[in-house]
Amino acid sequence: MSRRALSTPDRAHVTASPAGGPWPSPQCPEPAVERASRRRRHEHPTEHRHPTEHRHPTEHRHPTEHGHPAGQVRFAGRGVDAVCQIAIGLAIFGVYLGVAHGLAVSRSAADARGADLLAVERWLHIAATEPLNNALRGHTALEILAAWEYATTYIITTFGLLGVLWARADPTYRWARDSLAVTTLLGVACFALWPTAPPRLLPGERFVDIVAIHHPPLSWGGGPVSAGANQFAAMPSLHVAWAVWMVVASMRARRVGPAGRAFGAAHLGVTMLVVLATANHYVLDLVAGGAAVAVAAPVASGMGRWATASGTRRVAAADELFLHVQTATNPQYVGGVAMLDTSLGPAPTLDALRRHLAARLSAMSRLTRRVVPAGRLRHHRWASDGDIDLSWHVRETHLPAPGGQVALDGLVARLSVTPLDPDRPPWRIWLVRGLGAHRVAVVVIVHHAVADGLGVVALLRHLLDLPSPPDPHCPADLRTPTDLHPSPDLHPSADSVTTSPDGPAPGPERARRLARAARTPVTRPATVVSGLVSLARDGAAPPMTLSGPLGRSRAYLTTAWSLPAVRSCAHRLEVTVTDLLLAAVGSAATAAVAAAGEEPSGQVLRAAVPVTMRMPGSDQHGVPRGPGNLTAALRLDVPLGPMPPDRRAEQITRRARDRRASGRLPASAAALRLMGALPAPLHRAAARSVYRARFFTAIVSNMRGAPRPLELLGCPLRDVFPIVPLAAQVPLSVGALGWNDRYCVAATVDPARLDPVLFGTALRAALAELTSPELTGRARTSPPPGRPLARSA
Repeated sequence: MSRRALSTPDRAHVTASPAGGPWPSPQCPEPAVERASRRRRHEHPTEHRHPTEHRHPTEHRHPTEHGHPAGQVRFAGRGVDAVCQIAIGLAIFGVYLGVAHGLAVSRSAADARGADLLAVERWLHIAATEPLNNALRGHTALEILAAWEYATTYIITTFGLLGVLWARADPTYRWARDSLAVTTLLGVACFALWPTAPPRLLPGERFVDIVAIHHPPLSWGGGPVSAGANQFAAMPSLHVAWAVWMVVASMRARRVGPAGRAFGAAHLGVTMLVVLATANHYVLDLVAGGAAVAVAAPVASGMGRWATASGTRRVAAADELFLHVQTATNPQYVGGVAMLDTSLGPAPTLDALRRHLAARLSAMSRLTRRVVPAGRLRHHRWASDGDIDLSWHVRETHLPAPGGQVALDGLVARLSVTPLDPDRPPWRIWLVRGLGAHRVAVVVIVHHAVADGLGVVALLRHLLDLPSPPDPHCPADLRTPTDLHPSPDLHPSADSVTTSPDGPAPGPERARRLARAARTPVTRPATVVSGLVSLARDGAAPPMTLSGPLGRSRAYLTTAWSLPAVRSCAHRLEVTVTDLLLAAVGSAATAAVAAAGEEPSGQVLRAAVPVTMRMPGSDQHGVPRGPGNLTAALRLDVPLGPMPPDRRAEQITRRARDRRASGRLPASAAALRLMGALPAPLHRAAARSVYRARFFTAIVSNMRGAPRPLELLGCPLRDVFPIVPLAAQVPLSVGALGWNDRYCVAATVDPARLDPVLFGTALRAALAELTSPELTGRARTSPPPGRPLARSA
């Protein structure tokens, strides 16, 4: 029987023992996660951003990564958008010129308003224009610098920052563009409605017109431009308004660092001094310029929210639950690790993988949507992302020497808690090299709101193909693309939805039972009520010493077994495959509790076991029906303490039989629907109150995969390991995936709560004992009538 040793990234190297004890687990450096350019987004300044949107403090760029480095500009495919943005700017500038040159303005009225402003400032003792103008007078070099600064830098800095935000696809760009436009239009409106002469043009005053004396060619300070504009464009100061805008935009921008923000603040200070010293503005003009930005900022934010909401739809309640419960230390990311065999051909390249995904992305609409954050009174929403940046979503990295499975598990452990960009569709794919001869891996990380475990499998299958040429040992009726993805009844390790203790019936009867279970909340209210009563009677989970606050780090453990051997063991013991997995987890948890200095006997591990509510079969493309979260959960008790794992499996089956038949499953599904109907604040509170260690102390998920060989870019898939996240104060999750006669088990643990090496060793030993030939004599030679060979929760 083929077995892969479990591994953990969080312990020092340990020599492998022939008895199946500890195995090598060297430290693996941080994953190659770059600070790549974020997509341009609608900003929501008043909305709460989840703390996980910030980058992990240990993130750094791996020297062997391919793609766009941090902050690199991206112009490919954006020519049309560039033309549109320039056209918007020219249109606003045209409005300004139209007001400046097209309106008939009384010079005497403009002078009178300027004189009134100056009189008010002198009365308030804030008339700083005259002393600053006098201080600059006579210093020719400073006068020239001031004239050039006034005439040029506000244009260069303003549109330079706007261009940088656009080129780097900063999510702040849309807000920055809209707020600048609104600020400018407010100023133009004021110029039209309340034209005011600047101090340097007031008759009877002794201001020196420094810009007119030293102006650069075609600047605002002289020639025809000055004659047409500067007589009435004093209030408000757009120079100062744009400088204030630059400070605010740089503070909001994700791609502007401390140096850029400091430059913006310095530019604002210099601009304020220059516009006063050159006698182009009054102090009150500066105040009005800042007020224009203060008005424009929320207006632009509202424009962004309106534009976003007009093309969005609410995140489904079952999906939104995982957006509510995630925290900075516990992001809710699911995924898979696909092991590819490259012995028969060349390994896939990064460009080939990107092209392959781009060609099939249209069939995976979930991967083209980003999450619009929830407000205090508003639910999360999906928004379509028209331009998916595959240079960010699909990456490549090389494991450091010596590489291997242990280093890969360490990488996956860190990727599983590395925050995804909240301004992009929440998923990423990594092509991982350095595993050893003839092996590469593809790591898929997806937010739980996009898909549950089977949803990830469905997404992954869109990228897979049958072997070419087809395997001659594969039956002819299984070689067609439309039959690439089987219905659940073809795979006994699939989670079943049933109210019978005997498990799912084969074929059409199983489909009918599944459909009835899915409709139960509507058609069988008595069953739902009974199930709700049972759930209430279950109460809180028995306390366990392993539960508690989680840290940031994770350990990821993998092991692979023969699926026929696992199914045979479940047959012999007359238990479900899920019960077999629970028994192995119970043995490992017993060892972990004992290692923590506690007595495991008498303790109970309450496991949340996700159960699919998906209809059996495939869609018209041969893919299991849809991503999203189409599951309910059973809470099954696993007894701890010293006992053989086969006896533990039998006890789990006896305890679980009543719970599987009690209506708890449809009641759980109904409860999720009812929670989703609540207003956003109540839904958020309800989700966080139930999805935590008070009600379960582990997550154990048993899933079906493909029962036949598949390949990616010509490379056969050998093993596919699931990634299952933790819950609040729940330090353990175990996922198992049956894939082409391989039973791939992966555990995610918090190393601060339990020893990953000890847990992995005990889990491997329990699975080895359960599938050993020595247990054959204890099993019946055939299953009882009407009972399938193996079934699962």
